[in-house]
Parts: sequence; C-alpha cells; structure tokens
Amino acid sequence: MFNCKIAVAGLAFLLCCSFVAAQSPTPAKRASEKQTPTLAKRPDAKPDITAPGDQEEKGTEPKNSSVGTGAKASSKSTAQSQAASPTLRKVERKELNETPSSLGGEEFLFRYKLQPGMVISSEVTHLAKTDTKVDSVEQNSHSRTVSQKTWEVTKVDKGEMTFDYKILEIDMSQRIGSEMEIRYSSKAGDEPARQFKAAADSVGKVISTVTIDEQGMIVARSDDTNPPNLGMGDITLPVPKNPIAVGATWDVPRELRILREDGTVKTVRFRELFKLDKVSAGVATIAVRSEMLTIISEPKEEAQVLQQLSNGAIRFDIDAGRMISKELSWDKVVVGFSGAGSVMDYSARLEEQVTKASVKSANGQRSAKTTSTTKQ
Repeated sequence: MFNCKIAVAGLAFLLCCSFVAAQSPTPAKRASEKQTPTLAKRPDAKPDITAPGDQEEKGTEPKNSSVGTGAKASSKSTAQSQAASPTLRKVERKELNETPSSLGGEEFLFRYKLQPGMVISSEVTHLAKTDTKVDSVEQNSHSRTVSQKTWEVTKVDKGEMTFDYKILEIDMSQRIGSEMEIRYSSKAGDEPARQFKAAADSVGKVISTVTIDEQGMIVARSDDTNPPNLGMGDITLPVPKNPIAVGATWDVPRELRILREDGTVKTVRFRELFKLDKVSAGVATIAVRSEMLTIISEPKEEAQVLQQLSNGAIRFDIDAGRMISKELSWDKVVVGFSGAGSVMDYSARLEEQVTKASVKSANGQRSAKTTSTTKQ
C-alpha cells in the first residue's frame, strides 16, 4: 500500500542531510556532468525504505597499496588519516533567483559564519499521517520520529565550511491500519524492526561530510547520492548574495522525475520560494513554500509529488550566521490516484530546533555555548 510507503518516509526522512528521505534517490553525477533529478516512484510502487545508512560511506577506506613489513605502523597511521578525511565530491552549485523588496527599509546581509571546532546540536521531530481509500477499502498510517543530530565543523577555508553530519539518538514509532504499533529507541538498545534497521544503523555514525559556502550552498559532500528533497530543501537554508530588506524574495529551482501511466518518465519542475518576513533582535523569520511550475492534471502523477509541497518558516540568526529553527507542514489530498473513488489524504509536520551551539578550543574545552532560545 502506498500509505505504508509514506509512513516509512518519515523515518528515513530525518536521516538525510535536509538529508532528511524515503523516495528512491538517483545517483548524482560527477562534477563534470549535469546533476540528474530525482526519479519519484508511482503511488502503487512497493515501499522503498532507504537511508544514507544503507550505503557504504565512500572515501573513508584507505586505498590499497604495497606496504613493506617494517612500514605497518606508518600504514596504519596513514589509513587513520584517510578515514578521518573522507574524499568529497564536488556538487553543482545552485543559483538563486533574487527579487529585491518593493518596501524599501533597512537591508541585511545573510552569511553563514561557522567556526572550526563548532558543534551545533538540534532536535528534529517529524510526524506524518496518511489516510487512503481504494475500492471502498480504507487504511491509515501514523509515524513519529524524534532525533538528535549534530553538525561538527572540521574545517573553514576561504569562505567554505566543512562539517560532519551525525544522528546521535533516534526514537521512532509507526502504526499501519489495525496492526500493532512498532517502536524503536536507540537509547533503549533494543533490536530494531526491519522498517527501522537502516535508520538504527546510522546512529552515531557520520552520515555525510558536507562543505557549504557562505550562502549555505552545498559545494561538496562525501556521500555518493544526493538525498531526495521531499519538500524540505537542502540541509541548509540558501541565502541571497546581496543584502536584502523585509519583503525580498528568492527561490531555488528544482526538478523531479516521475512515472507516467504508460511507464515513460516525465520531468516536473518546481521551486522553493523564500521571503524575508521580519527581522527582530538580529533574528530573521523567513517564510518558505514549495511551488509547482509544471502543470500536473493526472492524479497518479500528483500523488508522486505531494511530499515535495511543503510550507513553513525558518529562523536565521544573522549575527551568529546559522539557522536556529525550522517548521514545515504538509497537507495534501489527492482524489483518483488509484482509480475512481480513491482518495489519499496526507498530512505531516516537521520541527527542527537548535538546542546548543558551542566551539571546542584547542585544549578540548567547549565555550561560547548558546541555545536557540537566546534570541526571540
């Protein structure tokens, strides 16, 4: 059932690096090739439970080489160094479309200002509910995921910031129809159910090493695939190149590939639109929503893109140069996605809140501790 697929989506959703995903990702092409958009699955496809934890972490294993017997210690040291510094692949930088405010007023320059040794901790909560009706058969599903994630900044060089993305803890539950609810908590140490195993295997590991520029654009990453978007954007909020005033907008164009009824592929285009709503005490509130640019009239096609269409708000600390919270919601109904009379009602909510940010000094002590509630 497709609602089973959507229920599971919330579980892998938080493991992607925006990365937050549960649609099947298309392998990203290398820097010399044009990036391939994600291929969405049809609503009658079998559930696909994937997450970065399912895939090998590339660039973390030492290359094979001929090493003499007397060089074992040196080889081990080299291997550890390579493991600590994974190979990053370049990512095609997206370009923003910026529209200045017509209201005038004070302008603000948005830039990311991550520091070496900085550790940013966040709590992410994702709730999803799907109700479907096909041939008079009704079914519903509910899922809940709460995770603790961190960014650990390892390098800052010439305006580019590199950090390791980790999930430290995760708590999940899922119920489909009248079946018994299944749960998993990494803190409890229980054996995860099959649905949760990929997520459980990712806990405590570096999911990806990511490099961003001062505008929050991803320019390199260690994983071999770009996580599907699922309506929540990249791991970072992209910010404009130029100073902006309240009322200014900017957007990022995106593409998604979906399957037609005849099995052929259709490319649909949409955009993530951002608007600066207000700035108070150095904290900006930015409205965000996803907008379809391609007209879709077939319900089966519409059902494949419903998870892409979210709206909400992001708070960005201009002085600190980083996001401090994000709230997104989904509320979509599709009629006729699986024959006449079929109905799908999908609703979800995601909340991400920075709980602590600190900088580790050379002696290992952490300082400059802050929380997301220091500025309102």
